[in-house]
Amino acid sequence: MQRFFAFMNRVEEAVLCFMVLQMGLSTFLQVIMRYTFHSAITWLDELVHVEVVLLTFFGAALGIKYGSHICVDVIKTRLQGRWQTAVELFNHLVIAAYVLMVVQYGAGLIQRMTAHPHFTPTLRIPKHYLYALVCVGLGLIFLRCLIKSGQLIAALQRGNVPEGPS
Repeated sequence: MQRFFAFMNRVEEAVLCFMVLQMGLSTFLQVIMRYTFHSAITWLDELVHVEVVLLTFFGAALGIKYGSHICVDVIKTRLQGRWQTAVELFNHLVIAAYVLMVVQYGAGLIQRMTAHPHFTPTLRIPKHYLYALVCVGLGLIFLRCLIKSGQLIAALQRGNVPEGPS
């Protein structure tokens, strides 16, 4: 299982790095095209917009792995030891439940959209494909929350929790 998670981490980080690099190069190319040649590549703007949305969801999943999300932790910092870990566990379980509800609603929306497909203006990509990618990103967030919850449960069972407020 650890090998699968390590592989997942590498793939996720590589895809995000590629997307950020490609977005930067595309934006640079657009600036050059607009201000030097007075002409733009219209589909490139749309591609960058789609990638920003995907980067948001895929990056949020990676943020859960590293614990880098902004959070209000007034209660958590006032608690100690097992209680602090329990609050963090509760937080990840609530996030997982919320994401699961959004994916469920999104799947229904995608199913309805396949009957009457709408396309992006320049790339002509069916929009339900893009919504499906958002659901995949949310699925990654769900998976990361479950992984983090499992780690926190294992820490609680071992008694390997921080002693004082963090």
